[in-house]
Amino acid sequence: MHYHDQMDLSKEEILKMIVRHLSVFPLTSIGAIREVIGSSLKQRGLINGVTEHISGTAAPYNRNISDEDIRLMNDCIHDLLNSQIIMPGNNGEYIDLPWIHVCDHEKLKYLTGQP
Repeated sequence: MHYHDQMDLSKEEILKMIVRHLSVFPLTSIGAIREVIGSSLKQRGLINGVTEHISGTAAPYNRNISDEDIRLMNDCIHDLLNSQIIMPGNNGEYIDLPWIHVCDHEKLKYLTGQP
């Protein structure tokens, strides 16, 4: 597959998207966060019309979020977990990933630049 480096998001861009999402939806899932990032890429026109070259033949397809973008998204989520801004689960019944919730709203506000 042929990916262009300029199509991938930076870790800072991904973190900003995640933090904005969490400030609106403090109870969410990793899948919902992935959709937010995918939506952003669609709006920028970066996930459509990619061409894969196999044995000299071009085959167009719709690009999904790149492995690099997913890796960076996972890095951001781990950073937020390690800093104890978010925790796994959304209540006593669902205490595991892929569900997450904001447990430190003050730290999250700091990341968004809000007073």
